[in-house]
Amino acid sequence: MLIPLLILLFTPSAAAAPRQDLPAALHVDPQRGDDGADGSERRPLASLSAAVARLPDPVPHSVTIRLGPGIYISTGGRDMPDRSLQLMRRMRPDAVVRFEAADPQEPPVLAWNGENRMIEVLEGTWQFQNLQIGSFSTAQRRGLTVNGPAHVLLQDVAFRLRSNSDAGIWARYGGRVTLRGAIRLNEHLHDEAADESFCGILATEHGIIEFDQRAGASLELGNGNLAARGYGIIRLGCERARITCWTASNNLSIANGGRIDLRNTATTLRAALRNNTPIGLEHDGHILAEDAAITILGSNDSAIALQKASTFTCNDIRLAGDFECALWASSGSMFVGRFLSDIRRLEASTGAGIHVEKVEGAVIGPVVARSGGLVSLPDRVVRSD
Repeated sequence: MLIPLLILLFTPSAAAAPRQDLPAALHVDPQRGDDGADGSERRPLASLSAAVARLPDPVPHSVTIRLGPGIYISTGGRDMPDRSLQLMRRMRPDAVVRFEAADPQEPPVLAWNGENRMIEVLEGTWQFQNLQIGSFSTAQRRGLTVNGPAHVLLQDVAFRLRSNSDAGIWARYGGRVTLRGAIRLNEHLHDEAADESFCGILATEHGIIEFDQRAGASLELGNGNLAARGYGIIRLGCERARITCWTASNNLSIANGGRIDLRNTATTLRAALRNNTPIGLEHDGHILAEDAAITILGSNDSAIALQKASTFTCNDIRLAGDFECALWASSGSMFVGRFLSDIRRLEASTGAGIHVEKVEGAVIGPVVARSGGLVSLPDRVVRSD
């Protein structure tokens, strides 16, 4: 009897069956829901974790989880912490699990406190649409973290988070985030920001964050930055991006093989602190701004800084402010681009090259090349002695 018993144990018919037939939509309502209900529109669940618990592994087809209006102060705590929404499922090809507002005119607010990561995605493809992450509490620091074999789509999502330097969106270890529609991170802070109100976008360790839509798509950060390092990549490609930073950081911060593409995006940057540099690259950082129009506002010591074998290639930059130095580059770094405004000091040192194809305004102040540096202007070339 031993051999038949073993065959019975390991035949496919004895494998774990799906918990139940998975509907195309599940409904959650924090006011009138019950986690013991069936998740239908008439009998919604009360929590996100209860909805996630209904998903088999693997998820056989796409599912929409419709969230009723209101403030969600907990995940519900089923098979995950009640203060961190943890998402991990294998999925059949093309299957996506979507969290979306049941009524787009009343976006739900995910507002639990206390964990470093409000949402952590480790496996599968998940989408968040027409909702808000965070309620601008200092106990809500990091919004969405996407790791490894996971893909998250964000469409028309607002973030309201507070920290000194943390990320609203972080892709790492190969995780991928796709952006669509209006993506807003503390966009109400462009004109004034309180302490501990930073909320940025970060790609590290081969993580990728990118727009796959241009028409009607936009990005706003009221006190934050785009940061890429450790071969992380951020690609825009939306119609417009506006990034203001009130914290000690570059608006675009690239290091250690990181890359930011501003492709075809009208980009406006303002570093509110005088000693900040709006664009800063170091340690093999890269910016490609093909067909992008970049406007740098404010009053800063420098507008652009490149060091340690970094590169910045672009079309048009307009400096609309008071900058003591328009651009300095060092340690083998390279800049190629055009300025549509007056520019002050340019400085290349230690083998760096600055190649300005066009200047619509005037070159004001010194053009300096030293220690093997070179500055190429439309009307002259300045080399170090």
